[in-house]
Amino acid sequence: MATTPRGMTLVEAYRSYREGLFIVNRTYQRKLVWTLDEKIRFIDSILRRYPTPLILLLQNGGGKYEIIDGMQRLNAIFSFIENAYPLADGRYFNVEEFLTAKVMAEEGFFVPKKSDLKLSPTDCATILDYQLAVTIFSIDDESGVTDIFGRINSGGKQLSPQEQRQAGVVTNFATFVRKLSSELRGDTSAEKINLAEMPTVSIDAPSLKLDYGVHAEQTFWCKQGILRTRELRDSYDEQTIADLAASVLLNEPFAASRERLDEVYDTNTETHDDLNNRLTTYPAERLQSELKSTFSVLVETIEVVDGAPNTFRKFVNPSAGGNPVRTPFYAVFMAFFQLIIREQKEPVDPNAILQALAGLAKKLETASHHINQDDRNRNIDLTIGLIQKYFVHKEPSLLSHGLGLAIDFENSLRRSKIETPRYEFKQGLYSLSSDRTKNKDLVPRLAEIACSIANIASGTNGYIYLGVADNSNDASRVEELDGVPPVKVGDTYVVGVDREARLAKQTVEEYVRNLVAEFRYTDLSEPLKNTLLSAVDTIQYRGLSVIRLFVPGQSKMSWVGEKSFVREGSETKEATPRQAAAIMEKFNHP
Repeated sequence: MATTPRGMTLVEAYRSYREGLFIVNRTYQRKLVWTLDEKIRFIDSILRRYPTPLILLLQNGGGKYEIIDGMQRLNAIFSFIENAYPLADGRYFNVEEFLTAKVMAEEGFFVPKKSDLKLSPTDCATILDYQLAVTIFSIDDESGVTDIFGRINSGGKQLSPQEQRQAGVVTNFATFVRKLSSELRGDTSAEKINLAEMPTVSIDAPSLKLDYGVHAEQTFWCKQGILRTRELRDSYDEQTIADLAASVLLNEPFAASRERLDEVYDTNTETHDDLNNRLTTYPAERLQSELKSTFSVLVETIEVVDGAPNTFRKFVNPSAGGNPVRTPFYAVFMAFFQLIIREQKEPVDPNAILQALAGLAKKLETASHHINQDDRNRNIDLTIGLIQKYFVHKEPSLLSHGLGLAIDFENSLRRSKIETPRYEFKQGLYSLSSDRTKNKDLVPRLAEIACSIANIASGTNGYIYLGVADNSNDASRVEELDGVPPVKVGDTYVVGVDREARLAKQTVEEYVRNLVAEFRYTDLSEPLKNTLLSAVDTIQYRGLSVIRLFVPGQSKMSWVGEKSFVREGSETKEATPRQAAAIMEKFNHP
């Protein structure tokens, strides 16, 4: 392993940042967790020319640097330069004093704050001239990187128990928990992303005011009172997922305690080996689908009754106040898992289910540190007994369709802001004018959109949703015409297609069949058309039906008749001869 210690001015560091040279590997790196006060104190240390801790970077291909230690500090520096926050006295960095930052602002990478309180030229120079202590190293073995990260971070005083146990651990079970937790929070991304993208996948809260992409109060965990915001930021959601996954793999409740959970991540224990072996044979894809489907149905059951915050907590423990309800959640989730996955049933009376769960917390066995297997079994059996008569047998099961797709659907809506070309939203097939005529050109247009998404790159998947408005004007018009209040998710508005089915005097099933029949007559090339039509889903979300057209990645260029189409941002355009040649080349040499 070769190491190179050196100094790096903030001028050089910022240029590297905006050139996309600082990479975060989410396999082992945690989220941005520093508070505003911690960031301000760090910038104050730089202004005072105090020494700051070492930044450790792994040099990889293309002149890029993977951040091993120092991500929180680097983010604090760059976000301060870009006016994300001021110092304690209200002064912002003066962007006019730094040409590179000024150019980035002019190109739209950030918007400088309009404030009379700005750092003096001298203070700006002090910051920009500051030398970070940096060590850059190279290593061939990826396991060596995770080992280094684990050694640096596992003993960190600011890490929560879950963050300590997972630091540097990349086993199958640890990776499974991390990825599923990310999906449930709504911050999925590529494994390696630019440091500039980290705010979009980090957790914010009204009290923190960090302008990050994941709003804690909008996640299921905090909205329903299962976890506090601080606990979500400390990865207690991942600890909960580990607990649930272990219980399913063991086919019996996991006797959870801090020590037992430590064993799950400790590669030298039998518990670790047993769970990883079980995950391999289960396998992971099946477990992910089952847990996500159970979450989707549980969320929909709660929110179709009352979409207000803390509905779950108010039912299961009305006297909880601001305290989390982790024990009742575990019992309810495992009861739902038993009924939905193992018995292949679906809930038919959400109101009755929540009423049956009223005051559940007082009926359960609890423990402050360690709850044993027998007590957890009794809790689950009691919960099943309370709600099972409100479930009926379902063929096919809820896995991968209908209610079971709600989590995937929410993630798509949130990801669409970042991965715009892969997603398309249409409020429906009918116009929003007073005459409510059917748009006969829309289905052929959907074929062109599917073609353009498939042509983004070889193997790139995408989605077209019907029943989702992409702007507030359309959403308001739907409410005015059809009396359907839109459900806002991210920057989109779910309005459903049930209203259009009623307008056409059809059931939703008939509406979908007619859409598929119309689509079949389009000139979209094969095999794209057949594979798309074989995977049409109707998602149930907050009592609304949304149609999902899955555009599977292709190995060759797609066409509509003699024409091909490309995506430019969120727009679909007919490909010029030059663009068509470029697409063809891209697929011939992926």
